[in-house]
Amino acid sequence: MGDYDAVIIGAGLGGLSAAANLAAAGRKVLVLERHCVPGGYASTFRRGRFEFEISLHELSGLGHHDRRGPLWYSLEKIGVAQKVEFLDIPDFYRSAYPDLDLVMPAEREGYDEVLCENFPAEAEGIKRFNALMFTILDEVSRFTPEAMAENPAAFTNLMTYAGANLADVLNAEVKDERARAVIAQLWGYYGLPPSRLSFLLFAIANATYLKYGPVHVKGRSQALTQAFVEAVEERGGRVWLNNGAARVLTAGGRVTGVVADDGTEISTSYVISNANPISTCLDLVGRENIPSWYLKRLGWGKIGTSLFTVFLGLDCPVRRLGLENHEIMFNLDYDFESHYEAARRTAVYEPKGLAVAPYNIVDPDFSPPGTGVVALTAVSYGDRWLELPPERYVEAKNALASRLIDLADRVAPGIRDHIEVVEVATPLTHMRYTGNVEGAVYGYENSPAEGTVLRLPNRGPLEGLYFAGAWVRVGGGFQPCIDSERTAAENVLEDMEKGGMGASAIEGLKGFCESQAAEAPEIALEPGAVERQTAGMHPRRLELRVAEVIEETPSAKTLRLVPVAGGLPLFRAGQYINLFVEVDGVRTSRPYSISSAPGKPYYDVTVRRKKGGFVSPFLLDRVKVGDLLESTGPAGYFYHEPLTDGEELVFLAGGSGITPFMSMIREAAERSLPLRVHLLYGSRDPEDIIFRKELALLGAEHDNIDVDFIISEPDADWGGLCGFIDAEMISSVLGEVGGKTFYICGPAEMYPFCEAALEALGVPPLRVKREAYGPPDDVSAEEGWPGLDPATEFEVVEERSGTAFPARAGEPLINAMERAGFKVEAVCRSGECTYCRTRLLAGEVYAPPRVGRRWADERFGYIHPCMSYPLTDLRIRI
Repeated sequence: MGDYDAVIIGAGLGGLSAAANLAAAGRKVLVLERHCVPGGYASTFRRGRFEFEISLHELSGLGHHDRRGPLWYSLEKIGVAQKVEFLDIPDFYRSAYPDLDLVMPAEREGYDEVLCENFPAEAEGIKRFNALMFTILDEVSRFTPEAMAENPAAFTNLMTYAGANLADVLNAEVKDERARAVIAQLWGYYGLPPSRLSFLLFAIANATYLKYGPVHVKGRSQALTQAFVEAVEERGGRVWLNNGAARVLTAGGRVTGVVADDGTEISTSYVISNANPISTCLDLVGRENIPSWYLKRLGWGKIGTSLFTVFLGLDCPVRRLGLENHEIMFNLDYDFESHYEAARRTAVYEPKGLAVAPYNIVDPDFSPPGTGVVALTAVSYGDRWLELPPERYVEAKNALASRLIDLADRVAPGIRDHIEVVEVATPLTHMRYTGNVEGAVYGYENSPAEGTVLRLPNRGPLEGLYFAGAWVRVGGGFQPCIDSERTAAENVLEDMEKGGMGASAIEGLKGFCESQAAEAPEIALEPGAVERQTAGMHPRRLELRVAEVIEETPSAKTLRLVPVAGGLPLFRAGQYINLFVEVDGVRTSRPYSISSAPGKPYYDVTVRRKKGGFVSPFLLDRVKVGDLLESTGPAGYFYHEPLTDGEELVFLAGGSGITPFMSMIREAAERSLPLRVHLLYGSRDPEDIIFRKELALLGAEHDNIDVDFIISEPDADWGGLCGFIDAEMISSVLGEVGGKTFYICGPAEMYPFCEAALEALGVPPLRVKREAYGPPDDVSAEEGWPGLDPATEFEVVEERSGTAFPARAGEPLINAMERAGFKVEAVCRSGECTYCRTRLLAGEVYAPPRVGRRWADERFGYIHPCMSYPLTDLRIRI
């Protein structure tokens, strides 16, 4: 690959900010990002009919139409602000306790007024404290090293309070513990309680919110991220997704290039890493290439907190539950120190407080009509989660999630009864998707010793190596990370002008690091530690060997797969793996549910022959014992969720759709789970019933497992149920349907049939779970198909390579892309995982109505080629 002026590692907001600033200055930039979507914490994900915001609660520093803030001008300068709609948040936050409930205004005068009215005896101290916050913000806004050298007296407060924590300053002015708690309420935003939190950081952040007001983003933070991507690519830069950095090349103490995950070598003299500096130095640059004084500083810093979040998709509007504010902090008492210590001690703790964010308050269109989205967030530490054995992970996260839901019920009575979709993110989730050590969302902790300007500088220990993001100056959060990368970009541009950092800059960095960590040991973390810690549950790829081929029916076989090395990651019964194969020279993949129970030393994958199929004949006819296969780790969301699904489960299966249910039933039987399971399994004839003998035996041996086979084309010898899984059949077999959760998995035509039946029986939508299914056998029969002959052929041009190839209207675009030799990342091939996300630059495609996309993807023209069908000639960008 050709040379780039700079390569940015990581497409978080920080990395994209650096890229956009460099591109705006006329530099040729490349951003490498391992994930399939850009943004890092500024991104979203979909579950069911809901799209969830990963982390953004309130964006600071932007201002309003009549009073723009510094962040607005930064974004406007690089062409980002003009591409995004920002939504004003009317209140700063609601601070709620059993005996106190205050809504804090999002501007200084009103904020002071509410505090003074409710705590009149503390009014003078409150005013002095708030005035000090704004004075510090003013000094920070004017600060430069040159200005400090010229007139130190202009920055007296920055120097005076550089080593102070929040409690020291706040407690000296305000004596009422309730008033202190209301003022310090956002301690969770910054990751430390008042006694440990940098006062300067707290003052700057809170005063910024109060001066310019908090905002959110229309379309969620993914829309902001995509605006950065547009700003980079409009100026000739490239954001390369699904391809991270594998190695930073160095020679003689300077950067010479980067090797991407796919092996591509890129020449450059400047690298800005938006990845954390620990992993960058140990894994990408190599410990042997980093000076000891910098390794000591990396080890000296204390790893900050992570977060635990419960994402809830509700079947009712949030206001129906009494939620009227965008950011609600509920606390059982006023002792934030004990709140923090509880989270610090163990993974599963008794939370005494949480943040409740009902996003529909600010954006009524945040979720489908008649629904709502709420995020529940609490502080959590990654090291405590790493101590848990993998087999306890799901149980632990569900336990803590349930406690947070119970706590949220104090401000949203009845919320548990309205949960349609739930997803939980733990510190290990943060580790998996960001690579942050221990899932630390703020990087090093925001203590007086490591807050703001005492963090690591943007310039790194090698010529041409720079850092940006939460781990370096000035810390974590959306606005600081954007500012951090802008600073890194400015450093790069300055150094480009003078031919490099120079020895004096590196000597200055050495002096700074040694002033903090001269006596500290070098960081003890081993290279690759973060990836190893997450790979046990979420490996990128698995190498598997076929240990056994089991004949199930004339048209179905089970491949028993064992790991080539090591063990297999745990999975939740109902999940699948995506098998990668090469068939007749075409590299492709297909997802298959794991039919064995969790905890086995093997994965059973049951494959049924598909008429006109491409991969199933290969697996059934050519694969033999001893063959090696590659797969993704377990994925998917079709499983029993104890937080919402109850204990009475009804499985509606058709054909090979029995496979995820087989895993669930086997697990229920082997572990004696407290579930009542009833399987209704439809097949064309008895010979087609997969696992028939085992299922009949499980039903006979376990009082809590009922199995009914339903044959649509019975012969004279069949004495069981006949017909289809319609409302009459379900009612006659089950009787009462109330309180039961229904799961559907089978051929495409089965879904609308069963869904209509359940609707007719009065089963509410939140009690119906559907496995995502892939391309239909005949797309022309799908709702909304424009009537085009499926055999019609179009030309598709991939922009970057210039490759042109044919694609048929009646098959998913991904098939044609694979035949043309493109390696397309995919996991689900049903529009659920978004890994195949591709830019549609010109032309039209059809996607079945059930396929959802992110709001930002729809706006900026991204499609899922696994479920997109060409209707015209196309121009795409992979």
